[in-house]
Amino acid sequence: MNDEEILAVEAAAARLESSSPSGEYAAANLQSAVAAAVTKGKSIRDVAVAAHLTVLEVLDAADAATYRGPA
Repeated sequence: MNDEEILAVEAAAARLESSSPSGEYAAANLQSAVAAAVTKGKSIRDVAVAAHLTVLEVLDAADAATYRGPA
């Protein structure tokens, strides 16, 4: 579980946990890191542990980052 995508998820989760209550950028950063890890075939369970999220939250984050509609 010690690879670049998982490390990026862990770093993004740490930034979110230490950000202000309205840390929208940190949340978007975590969502992108989660989506990248899942897209590259990382175990959803490993990503969830690294992100401090549930498996369902990981799937939702990956889905939201992958299928964003036009702004």
